Amino acid sequence: MTSVNVSGSQWDAPFGWAPLQLFAGEGLRRYGFAADAERVARAFLSMLVEDFERRGTLVEKYDVERRTSDSAGALRFGYVSNEVGFGWTNGVALELAATTTLR
Repeated sequence: MTSVNVSGSQWDAPFGWAPLQLFAGEGLRRYGFAADAERVARAFLSMLVEDFERRGTLVEKYDVERRTSDSAGALRFGYVSNEVGFGWTNGVALELAATTTLR
């Protein structure tokens, strides 16, 4: 999650943003926690794949607790749309697919 604070903002729990997943994994790897980096990457990538199979597209934001891109009713602040084909999600998905061991 982006934070543990539940505020109704897209920048707080339960949302997780693709670039932050990538940065977290890279940080874990650089500090010698390769297994944890793989776990984080596999969890996020598998959520993207599962949601893609339901929706047929990648989107901007994901509820990482429920493992879904359905954000209806969860947002009280900011914009509530979930943009289709969002660039950073697409890029992170490609990077994780290329660098993560899928079991």
